[in-house]
Amino acid sequence: MSIPELARDAGLTEPRRYVVDWARVEAELGTRLPADYKEYVYWFGPGRFDDYFFVSVPGVENSNIEFMSNLRDEAEAYRYRNGSAELPPVPVPFFPEPGGWLPFLVTTEGSTVFWVTAGDDPDRWTIGSRNGLWDLQRFDGGFAEFLRQAVWDTVELEAIPEYDDEPPLVFHPDDGSWRGGAGGRLEAHGRFETT
Repeated sequence: MSIPELARDAGLTEPRRYVVDWARVEAELGTRLPADYKEYVYWFGPGRFDDYFFVSVPGVENSNIEFMSNLRDEAEAYRYRNGSAELPPVPVPFFPEPGGWLPFLVTTEGSTVFWVTAGDDPDRWTIGSRNGLWDLQRFDGGFAEFLRQAVWDTVELEAIPEYDDEPPLVFHPDDGSWRGGAGGRLEAHGRFETT
């Protein structure tokens, strides 16, 4: 399924035309990002899928860069708290470690979905997830296929909550304005293209 088809399934009739300075974003992250994710950002921009999950968009409150920093702090606290207790330390590397997990989605229940950045081609990255207790699962596919299954409620990952709504999930656009989350205001990396 293509990103435009997914957009129509989720209730968008045309792209929202959110353009991003990808060279800058990728330089700050230290890696290229999947092409289908970039197409997603152009079509969808900031917003959420019903009340279930958000896909990170560069330069808005739930951006990959801000989210990665917060997630590292949370993982380190988990490692410290549980490293010598009955629970093992978090068993995955985080980006930019080789094959590190790079977050791109957070659920309203606090679970996270990641790209597993193994290999030089981001279009071949697979997906990993963790719920709030750091139970890990893998999805053997890329961004667009994962998102299609998540929107249609067919993905089998504990991190994605069961939906009360009938699929497909509806996308609720957001203007990307800052609502005062952790840290300071991010410098804009993208904007809506004007006609």
